[in-house]
Amino acid sequence: MNKGIVLVQVGNDEIEYELEIPLDITVKNICKSILKALKMDGRNDIKGYYIKTENPTCFLKGNDILSDYGISSGSKIFLV
Repeated sequence: MNKGIVLVQVGNDEIEYELEIPLDITVKNICKSILKALKMDGRNDIKGYYIKTENPTCFLKGNDILSDYGISSGSKIFLV
């Protein structure tokens, strides 16, 4: 399993979390996992399974796989 250490920001929070995540996973699965791990599964400001990223810059959704879009250690992802 390919893993990387990324910065994660959830919704409108200013807090960033440095997390080691699998990179060969879908956006839907990583969103569910992150929200559950951070005990944020009931949040109303998360509209669906979407991720905005920096380094590289892209917008991913649903069944997109992180590694297919160059997400790796050092990337920053925003759950929106």
